[in-house]
Amino acid sequence: MPFKPIGKVSNFADEETMQLLALWKESVSIIELEEKDPNGLLFEDYSHYIVIHDPLKMEFPEKRKEWNRRFCRNAGVSVVELIKKDGNKIYFKGLFAANMSSVYGIVPYTAFDNQEADFPAAEMEILKRQTMEAALPEANSKAILDVGCGVGSITLKMARMNPGSKITGIDLLEDTMKQCRLNAVAYDIKNVSFTAASVYELPFDDGKFETITCFFMLHHLDDIPKALSEIRRVLNKGGKILAVEPLDHHHGTERGIQDWVNHFENAGFSAETEQISRAVFVRAKLK
Repeated sequence: MPFKPIGKVSNFADEETMQLLALWKESVSIIELEEKDPNGLLFEDYSHYIVIHDPLKMEFPEKRKEWNRRFCRNAGVSVVELIKKDGNKIYFKGLFAANMSSVYGIVPYTAFDNQEADFPAAEMEILKRQTMEAALPEANSKAILDVGCGVGSITLKMARMNPGSKITGIDLLEDTMKQCRLNAVAYDIKNVSFTAASVYELPFDDGKFETITCFFMLHHLDDIPKALSEIRRVLNKGGKILAVEPLDHHHGTERGIQDWVNHFENAGFSAETEQISRAVFVRAKLK
């Protein structure tokens, strides 16, 4: 880059996690400025900014040309949402830059992204929003486990909606969990914790949770029965599972509504289903 850096990025992004840009859109990064006062860059009238930063040292598949143009060429260009500032640290959501990347410019943004740009695919975002409007209000117990939490965006929403509850999120990678914890700090959400763990071997006592959520994650698994058996172990006898799965998006095995009912019933649950657009919402309890 021919420009002088004005700061550095701090987050827990790496090449593996950055493959999931649609999830990373919900993550918080810190830009630590070399100058102590960010007021010359931030303005009260603007909630979103354009950040120019080092490009990602990777390439996305050919079908993701838009991603490569925006993040993997001579510079990275992110449209971000301002979360807060703290001294010379600025917290932004949606910064597509790896940890320790240099930042070269921050300018106000006055419009949303080009709606025709292929980044990220909007259809799944719309579907998740539709299903979460139905599912999240039912996740209202005192002890909730969110299995396959990704970067924690839904986990944090549950924590905000249930300030008197204790919410736990799990996913496989410790760096992803570190990012979840950073997100929670940025939003000042304290009733949530994140643990790196496999759904096949949950590090929790029997019957610990009153509600377990599995949102858009079971269809990724190689052994769904094994996962549901372990979920059943840590579910309280009077507890419930809330699961949402897409009906037109799968990884190897296409499943319809009855297939999901069969999975839950074979695992010892009674299951009710509701179709929401192109997804099924499963409410399950122990038989």
